[in-house]
Amino acid sequence: MATSAVEEVAAVTVEEDLRNLHLSEEILPESYRINSAKEKQLVEIADNFQRQYLLLYPDRKPLLLCPVNECGVRKFVSTTLRPTHPGLCELHSWKDCSSFVADFLALQPLEPPTEVPSQLFSPTSVLRSQKATCFESSTLLCSLLLSLDYDAYCISGYASREICLLDQSLQQCPLLETQAKSVESQTSKQETKYGVRCQKELRSLFLLEQERKQQEAKAALLQEEELQEVNSRRVADPLRGLRVHCWVLVLSGKRRIQENFFIDPLTGSSFPTNDDNFQGIESVWNCFNCYVNKQECSSGCRDVLFDLEDPRLWEPVFHDAISQQQLSRAVQSKREDQILGRITKLTEIFPTKFRLLRPWVSRIEVSKEDLQTRFPGGKKVTHYIKAKLERLSPAVTKDGLVSRLTTYKDLDCTEVTAVKEWYQNRSDNLEERHFNKLENSTTEHFKPRRAFGLLFHKWKAVTSGTEREMRFDRPELDGLEQRVVSPQAMEESFKDRDDFLYFRHVTFGQGVSSKPCPLKTGLENLNVLKVVERFHRNESKPANEDVAKRVFLVPEMQIDLTYHLMDHRNIPSTRSITKPKEGQPFTNDMFSEFQVDRSQKPLGPLSGYRLAEELKDEEENVAVQIKASLKEVEKILDCREEEEKDLRVFSSLLEQVLAVKQKWVEACMLKEDHLMLRQKEMEVLVPLQKLVGCNDALSAEEANSYCMNFLDKYKEKLDEHTSFLEQNLETLQMDQEDESKDHHHPPAMSNEEAELWCHLCWDKKIQISAAQRRLEKHNKQMKDRCKAFLLNLQQNPLFAVHFVD
Repeated sequence: MATSAVEEVAAVTVEEDLRNLHLSEEILPESYRINSAKEKQLVEIADNFQRQYLLLYPDRKPLLLCPVNECGVRKFVSTTLRPTHPGLCELHSWKDCSSFVADFLALQPLEPPTEVPSQLFSPTSVLRSQKATCFESSTLLCSLLLSLDYDAYCISGYASREICLLDQSLQQCPLLETQAKSVESQTSKQETKYGVRCQKELRSLFLLEQERKQQEAKAALLQEEELQEVNSRRVADPLRGLRVHCWVLVLSGKRRIQENFFIDPLTGSSFPTNDDNFQGIESVWNCFNCYVNKQECSSGCRDVLFDLEDPRLWEPVFHDAISQQQLSRAVQSKREDQILGRITKLTEIFPTKFRLLRPWVSRIEVSKEDLQTRFPGGKKVTHYIKAKLERLSPAVTKDGLVSRLTTYKDLDCTEVTAVKEWYQNRSDNLEERHFNKLENSTTEHFKPRRAFGLLFHKWKAVTSGTEREMRFDRPELDGLEQRVVSPQAMEESFKDRDDFLYFRHVTFGQGVSSKPCPLKTGLENLNVLKVVERFHRNESKPANEDVAKRVFLVPEMQIDLTYHLMDHRNIPSTRSITKPKEGQPFTNDMFSEFQVDRSQKPLGPLSGYRLAEELKDEEENVAVQIKASLKEVEKILDCREEEEKDLRVFSSLLEQVLAVKQKWVEACMLKEDHLMLRQKEMEVLVPLQKLVGCNDALSAEEANSYCMNFLDKYKEKLDEHTSFLEQNLETLQMDQEDESKDHHHPPAMSNEEAELWCHLCWDKKIQISAAQRRLEKHNKQMKDRCKAFLLNLQQNPLFAVHFVD
């Protein structure tokens, strides 16, 4: 009678949960709603075991053996596990499965927290509702791990309050820990025995050691103060050791697992079996059997042994059931017998063993959409010590944002110090963006192969303007690696250049603008005070003729050259040239040099003059390069602004590749349009060449008549181009219709032919889309092109006199 009362209460609570899940019993399989005869036998055996267990251990709590499912039917816990692999390559390891379960499911705390739940929903219902208790999350995770051939078990026991309630507010953020480790590994690189040793710093090693010790002591003091502040916020748990929790155990031996470990399904993190957060174990189970712990757990799980076949340590619910280890040994023995030519059956190996029934749960299905959506409602927020981590689904966000980490200065999380964001599948290839509130700086990281080869962009406000740092990857262009621009200076680093240049530093005058002068390109016109260039060694030249450093002192009109060191010399050769002012000749006083090798003859007046002329040309070339660098910075900023306005987020890598291909096709068509329109414009202006040689001045009426005639002819050419674009679009659309008809009645094709046919269809769609944009753009720009053509005509020297404003 007591059992029936429990079932009635459980059925009422299950009906309420079913209403929340929007499920009905009619849509669920029969195995969910009815127990077969053998399942009823399992429940009776488990109930009998429960009664004997409570008589032998009256101080221990009842075990979770036969909770009710979503249809109010009691099921044995081992039959709730369904080892079925979802068939997705994204779920191929325990880390992938645990992180998916932790992200996909929202926690429903146990009520009361000190008792095992009376109901346990199937993994299929849990996946549909995205809500689960720790027992249901562990059941889903264990089912996925068993399908991947892990020796996994669900554990019913006791854990700390932070683990049970998914409270990570007093823990370090794992992202911050990994970043700190990466920075530490980069800074503590050990010198190799045969590596190039850096030049020694002329500083006291004792003072350096003392400074290092002071910094370490200060860091340790700050860490200790923070730890004390965190510990002061920890409140004693009155239910310590009594909070019920369920997690997953993975035993060693399979899938190259060397040591046993725990997995918390709520966080997806792994823990050693002696972790203090897990304070006791009541029972463990997999799809073969359920085992009750007979060991002492006064010190948590530190001394618990997981030899489940030892009856002194673990008591199985079904004594004659086949265990996971026994089945593994039997399969190995059967394989050996097959090699030797003997045929054996499992019934011969286990003649009297009891085998559990097939699970009553339907096949677990995880779709691609589930992996993309990932989080309940598309977002999941986790609070840590002085940090908040927001993870978002790419399908929900419009800018491709997938994660945002906010760090704070205080434990109350009131003052923000930095915000770091991660992005995916953006059209501008942006991967990371970092806002440093303390430095007032912003940093962006990009994927390779984007416009200008930009990989890194950082900018921050300074007293006189904005300082920008950019890093590039374009070795085939100019070898530029890094550029730092501020109102006072610009630094550029290069790699693998033909002229062996690897560094350039430009110092600007006061009040210089980042925009270069549009007309003049001299260093003085760019308001440059000093340019320093450094070069690698060119082995094809002698050291005393190979320039290592070149300095342009613009106000002093002086150029200094420093050459590479010769063998066994400590001082380099130098030369200095002062440029003459306009109208003054070059004299010997304007040239000076220092030769380390006294056997070398000094340069004569003619050689010095030639060198001065060469350096003058080099100075003009450097001025052109500096202007181009400043102009490129401006173009990059305009490009980033346009990219943010026309941002696209792709759902997959294929869509991103197709978008890049479409952009390339449109660029090719744009060039073709430009050439064709330029050719039509030249055809219209052919009669203008005859008027150039005419000495007779044109009247105002004649000039206006010529301009209007040329404009009418140009409009005719534009109309011809419009008809050409329309005809091209119609041809592409007709070809696509013919291919679609063939698709409805396709001939027999091999896999390679079918794949090629799909690529051709995609190419055709891209071409049609590009042709449509080409036609729309041409129609929009017709009026502007006519106005520009007429303006150019009116500015022609033949007609300009009559059209002066």
